[in-house]
Amino acid sequence: MIRVALLPGDGVGEEVLDGPTRLLRLLAERGEVEVTGPWPVGARAAAETGDVLPAGTLAACDAADAILLGAVGEDPRVPAGVCPRPEVALHRLRERYDLRISVREIPFADGRELTVVRNLIGGSYGGADDRVLREDGSEAADVLRLTRERVAEVVHTACDVLGRRGGGRLVSVDKANLYATGRLWRQVAGDVARERGIEVEHRYVDRAAFELGSGAPVPDVLVTEGLLGDILSDLAAGRAGSPALCGSASLHPGEPVRGRCVGLFEPAHGSAPRRALRDQVDPLGGFLALAALLRHFPATREAGERVRAAVGAVLRSGPWTYDLVPEGGAAASTGQVADAVLAAFGSGEPSAPASPSAEPAGVEAVEVLGEPAVRVPADVLETWTAEVLEAVGVRPSHARDTARVLAYADLSGIDSHGIARLPAYVGAIGNGVIAVDGRPSVHSDGSAVALVDGHDLLGHPVTTFAFDEAVARARRYGVGWVNVRRSSHHGASGCYVYDAARLGLVGLAATNTGPVVAPAGAARPYLGTNPLALGVPVPGEEPLVFDMATSAVAAGKFEIALRLGKPVPLGWGVDAEGRPTTDPAAVFPGRGALLPLGSDRERSSHKGYGLGLLVELLTAVLAGGPTGPGVGNLTFRSGARSPDTSHLVVVLDPARLGDPEAIGGGAARLLAELRGLAPVDPDLPVRTPGQRAAAERALRRELGVPLDAETHRALQALAGQVGRPLAVVARG
Repeated sequence: MIRVALLPGDGVGEEVLDGPTRLLRLLAERGEVEVTGPWPVGARAAAETGDVLPAGTLAACDAADAILLGAVGEDPRVPAGVCPRPEVALHRLRERYDLRISVREIPFADGRELTVVRNLIGGSYGGADDRVLREDGSEAADVLRLTRERVAEVVHTACDVLGRRGGGRLVSVDKANLYATGRLWRQVAGDVARERGIEVEHRYVDRAAFELGSGAPVPDVLVTEGLLGDILSDLAAGRAGSPALCGSASLHPGEPVRGRCVGLFEPAHGSAPRRALRDQVDPLGGFLALAALLRHFPATREAGERVRAAVGAVLRSGPWTYDLVPEGGAAASTGQVADAVLAAFGSGEPSAPASPSAEPAGVEAVEVLGEPAVRVPADVLETWTAEVLEAVGVRPSHARDTARVLAYADLSGIDSHGIARLPAYVGAIGNGVIAVDGRPSVHSDGSAVALVDGHDLLGHPVTTFAFDEAVARARRYGVGWVNVRRSSHHGASGCYVYDAARLGLVGLAATNTGPVVAPAGAARPYLGTNPLALGVPVPGEEPLVFDMATSAVAAGKFEIALRLGKPVPLGWGVDAEGRPTTDPAAVFPGRGALLPLGSDRERSSHKGYGLGLLVELLTAVLAGGPTGPGVGNLTFRSGARSPDTSHLVVVLDPARLGDPEAIGGGAARLLAELRGLAPVDPDLPVRTPGQRAAAERALRRELGVPLDAETHRALQALAGQVGRPLAVVARG
C-alpha cells in the first residue's frame, strides 16, 4: 500500500487540493492508500514556523512514497517580506529526493492527453556554478550543460510513459540546428528510441511550438530539455483551454535516495494569490496531479485511471470554472467542479459485467443503462431543450427541430444520441463551430432531386428541411432524393425515416461523420461511423426502423462506456498501435480507432468497410462535401473548424409501386413470420428492427426519460449557465 503526504501549501493550493484530498480520504477508508497531513510548506509554513520546510513536514515526506503538493508561492494571508522566496521549499524537496525528471500531463476536451517529459536537474536547470551575474549588472551567463547519461534517462522515462499508455507518437524536441547540446540531445534520443524499439519523430523547438499553437495533431509523448519543456507544456495547456489543465510530477528514476519518497505531484499553475480564497479557481490540475500520482504506482494504477476518466467526463460536459466556461455561460465554483469530479469518480466504480443476454452490437443503437439517477418526463425534457437552444441564439423553429430529434432518441433508448449531446451542441455554438444565423437553402431544377446547403447550422433543422423537401418531391414524383452539404451532427438518423414511415412513406437516411473508424486492414481511422437508416410503414403497429452504424458499434457506445467507467467488448476498437483493446479510453475519442462492422477480416469487416464507404460516396461525394479526415467531429471539440458534414435523405411513395394496402400487408406478414420463428433461447425471442425501440418509447413515455448521474449533472450545469432551470425531475 502506498503512503501519500499532503502538502496544501500557499495561495490557491488548499482550495485546489480540497477535492483530491477528499478522494484520497475515500481511498484510504477502503484500504487502498495511506494518507498523512496536511503538512505546512512554503510561505504559510514560514509565517507559522520560520521555515518554508519544517522538520515535521520533512519527516512526513521521508516516510511517504509520494508527495501531493498544492502550491508554493505568494499567499494573501502572509505579509510581504515575511517569506521573500517560498519556492525554495520546492527546490529543497527536489534536491532532497533527487527528483530530476518532470512528467507533465495535459488533457484535452476530446479525450487526448499530451505527456511532456523533461529534465529538472541539469541542462538549463544547472547549479550555481553554471550561472554568472556581474555585480554591476553589465553581463550575465547561464550555462546549459548536458551529459549523455542524463539525456538517456529522460528519454527512457518518456519511453516508459509511452509503454504504459499502450503506444502512440513519441516526439523529441531540440535545437540541433543551433546548439551543440541540441545535437547531443537528438543523437541520444535516437539511440535510446532504437534501443527500446520505438519510433521517434524529431522536431526543432520552433516547429514544435508552431504545431502546438496551430491546432496540428498533438503527439502522445513529447520529450525535451528542461527549459524547452517548461515552455511547451504551458503552451499545450493553453491550447487545452487553461493553465490549470496540467498535472505535474517530479520523479526520481530508480530506488529512492532518502526514505521512501520517489515523486512529488502537483498542479502546474502556482499559488495564484489574486485568485486565492474566492472559491473560483479550477481544481482540475489538482485532480490531474492525483491521477498522475496514483497511475505511477502499479498498486493504485486502476484508481488513477478512474480519476483521469472522471476529470475527462467533467471536461467534456461541465461544470466549468471561469477559465473554461463558454463565453456568456455561468462559471461554476471550485467546490462545484470538485464535487462533479468526485461524483463522476463514484459513477465510474467497477461493477458486475453486463448480462450475456444484452442486445448484440450493430443491430440497433439502443442502450440499456443501470437504474438512473433521475427520470424526467419526456415532454418536459423536450421543451427545456428548445428553451436552452433559444437562450444561446438558435432560431425557435430550429430549436424545436433539434429538441424533437433528441427527444426521439431519448424515448427510443438511444441514450448516446439524445439529451446527453446537448452540452456539446451548446459548446459548439458558443465557440462558433455551429452557426445560428441563417437558414438552409435548396438548389434544384424542380425535379425529384435536390441539393440542400446547411450553412454550418445545427444538423437537425437542416436535415428536417431536407426531409420536407424529399417528402414534397415524393408526393409529386414518387421519389425525392435530397443531398445535404455544409451541415453538422444531425442526431439519430432513425428519427427522419421514422417520420417518413408515419406518413405512409418509405424513408432512407445516411450521414458521414468525423473520422473514427479504421478501414479493413488499416490501423488508423479514416472514415466515420457513417450510419444508415431505413424506415418502412407497417399497418397496425409502429414503423419498422432499421438504424445502424457501419462500424462495429456506434461511437456513442464508447462515450457511454467512458461515462460509466466500464470496459468495452473485444472487437469494438483498437488502440493507437492497431491492437485490439477493451479500454474505451485507448480508443475514443481520437486515441485509437473504431472497427468496421464485422470487426476483423475473419468476420467480414470488409463488408462494414464497404458499407461505410458507400455512405461516404452517397453523402459527401455526391453533395460535394469533404470526405474522410476532412470532416470535423463535434465530440472531439478540436478547434474552431465547422464539421462540414454531408447527409442524404431519400423518400419513396410506395403507392407508386402498387396497392398500398397489399404492400403494407406484405410487410406485416413478413415481420410476423420472423417473430414467430422458434428461438434458440426461449428467453430471447426473434425480434425485428425497431421492435425494441418501440417498446422503449411506450415505457419511457409513461415513466420518463432516465438520465445517468453524469448526464444529469451536465444538464444541471448547463441549466445554470443559460439561466433555464431543469425542473419537474422525478427520482429514479
